[in-house]
Amino acid sequence: PMIQRYRVLGRSVAEGDDLQSVLREAYERKGKVLCECRKGTELPLYISHRQTRYVLARWPGSGARHATACDHYEAPDYLTGMGQVRGSAVIDDETSGETSLKLGFPLSRGSARLAPSALTNDKPTVKSSGQKLSMRGLLHVLWDRAELTHWHPKMAGKRTWFVVRRALLEAAASCRAKQEALPHVLFVPESFKIEEKEEIRARRRAALARVYASRDEMMVVVGEIKEIVPAHGAEKIVLRHVGDMPFVMDQDMARRFHKRFAGELALWQAQDGPHGKSGHLVLAGSFARRREGTFDLIEVALMPVTPEWLPYETSDERYLIGKAVAEKRRFVKGLRVNLDTDTPIASLVLKDTGEEASAIHIHDRDNEVAEPLEALLAGQGVAHLLWKEGEPLPARVSRPPRRSWERPEAA
Repeated sequence: PMIQRYRVLGRSVAEGDDLQSVLREAYERKGKVLCECRKGTELPLYISHRQTRYVLARWPGSGARHATACDHYEAPDYLTGMGQVRGSAVIDDETSGETSLKLGFPLSRGSARLAPSALTNDKPTVKSSGQKLSMRGLLHVLWDRAELTHWHPKMAGKRTWFVVRRALLEAAASCRAKQEALPHVLFVPESFKIEEKEEIRARRRAALARVYASRDEMMVVVGEIKEIVPAHGAEKIVLRHVGDMPFVMDQDMARRFHKRFAGELALWQAQDGPHGKSGHLVLAGSFARRREGTFDLIEVALMPVTPEWLPYETSDERYLIGKAVAEKRRFVKGLRVNLDTDTPIASLVLKDTGEEASAIHIHDRDNEVAEPLEALLAGQGVAHLLWKEGEPLPARVSRPPRRSWERPEAA
């Protein structure tokens, strides 16, 4: 794969060339950074300071202009649900590098202490509109910003919950929602270690300050479901790493939950891989704390993911991702965000097919390709493939030809 090179403070720096210290200096001096993946094309990046690291991010909407082999390449917006929400529900401020997210669900119960009503309507709250993010929309936007949709072979075996959590928190760090910094309302459980039990509990209590301070306030949890179990005529959802923090659903809510998420739950149950490597079921949900100290889930979204934490919607798509991972391909996974299931999106965009990326669309029906998909297949900027199980993926182009301005790698 190509070596990432950047122009920072007037010089060309390669990934790993003491990049952190150069980025720190550029950050302090408000210096501009350019990606050098395409000769003669100015591709600005911005530096954000996240916890202890300096991270380079592409300017919103510029990802498709980067070279396909570049880490900053992103599938064109029109192929996924990102196109519908960018500029309306997801507003990027190019001067500050901050992103405002408009949420289509409340983060406080209001003084009337309204009963949780979100799951009463079996349809998602925001019906396929790009104006505000549904809970699934928020989860998809965070997953996309955290680049948990990206895969290359070097990631194999390295994407643990620790890595997933860190990426989600870094992605949230530059976001605001409901006039607040998103990290103040987002709770992502940290990996549990028995020897650090007390310190982890203390950190969790601090992270949950908002819902401990008031029963009217809500937060959003993103975690992995460990089990869903009966509990005194109700049901509770237990997340990994926070087994002592059950999320309770009364009978009525449990019934609606199972009805609305029957498909996701069935995919999760069918997940155990042949080699014992099973996938995960990710939950995102708004929650409030009850007087008794248990937690109420209010608005919920479920997202099945593969062992590599790559989201999928159908068994065909799970098979496709598994095939791409097994064949050591480099790709980006497309996400639906707020779009309804009838709107076609590209399942994967392969980044290793040469100068042009390849969008893979699953053709799972035997009938004619309908108009919305035809329009998608006519889209510019990538090659398109209608794929069925059992068919090969487009051939990999081993590496982009070395261009004159790239230094040869040391042998």
